[in-house]
Amino acid sequence: MPYAAFPVPADLTVITPEGDPVPVASVVTGRLLVVQLVRYFGCLPCQDWLMQLDQLAPSLSEHGISVAAIGGSADYQARWLRDEQGVGVPLFLDPDHQFRSAVGLDKRLGLKLLDPRGAAAYTRSLRKGLRPQHITRDTVQAPGVVILDRHHNVCWQYRGHRIGDYPAMHELEQAVLKLAMMT
Repeated sequence: MPYAAFPVPADLTVITPEGDPVPVASVVTGRLLVVQLVRYFGCLPCQDWLMQLDQLAPSLSEHGISVAAIGGSADYQARWLRDEQGVGVPLFLDPDHQFRSAVGLDKRLGLKLLDPRGAAAYTRSLRKGLRPQHITRDTVQAPGVVILDRHHNVCWQYRGHRIGDYPAMHELEQAVLKLAMMT
């Protein structure tokens, strides 16, 4: 859903899976940046959605739109996705959840972790051949997606309300292409 744009501090940093700090300003490389906020990189529904986003990324790139994913921890899981699963989308860590807070998606799932639709999302991911990774302390985080403009303003966001709650890929694509036409 669209939101009134609000800025993310350009000097806010995220971390590569190798441990190098990267300012958010250098992550925004296109007209727009789509960011998937994974619960943690080992979360099966998060991996599933990330792999779909990775497939969409080349098409978005043709419109000057870049894509990234940010998780709280588990650098080894991010490296596994990149190196073993072939995910080409840049992956970053935000162990203190500063980025999540800056974009207003730092509300935890709480009891919504028990929502049966979350278990169904895990089952769908298992059927696709994905396998669970080690659960981290970030499992309580809600999934989400934000779109930043070139000035680091959040101009669209989706807040997940349970495990595996991401927008349909075609809805994200429509939203980002509509925003791209306006920038």
